Amino acid sequence: MTELPQSRGAWTVTQRVLRVLGRVELTIGGLSMLAILALVFYQALQRYLPIDQIAWTGEIARFSLVWLTFGLIGYLVTARGHIALEVADTLPSPRLVRAIQVFALVVVAATGVGLTLEAWALVETQSIIKSPVLRLPMSWVYVPVLLGAASTALRASVAAVDVALHGTPAEREQQEATA
Repeated sequence: MTELPQSRGAWTVTQRVLRVLGRVELTIGGLSMLAILALVFYQALQRYLPIDQIAWTGEIARFSLVWLTFGLIGYLVTARGHIALEVADTLPSPRLVRAIQVFALVVVAATGVGLTLEAWALVETQSIIKSPVLRLPMSWVYVPVLLGAASTALRASVAAVDVALHGTPAEREQQEATA
């Protein structure tokens, strides 16, 4: 998110909370990526070297891919690192661009709410099912998905309010450049 002036008290607190949440999400994403890299390399070594075979490496690598994907969705929404079609950003009317961005963020927030509800249902109902090798309850596997979906809903909602009240990031950059 673009930095807001310090005089906007509630927004400053919200921004700090989102910054801390972002660091947690990036840490989860980084650890997931590292796990995928290390485990896939180890799987390759298992095939070609006379070393002990470890069956759970593939399972954890697959789970890590899911955790990486869902764990960073919310962060990418706030950091504007998600896939976006920016054709509307070039329209001449700043109000129209702002309205389109707010609408898009509201749709993302609604999608995040839907994903959160479905992830919560999985966490509640899948504890009886165990993963094939490690025998982890599958509800544990879905907890990071739940947290990532909730983060997406929260961050998109905050971003929609932020854009509605303070303008698009492009508008803010233009104001800072002229100031």
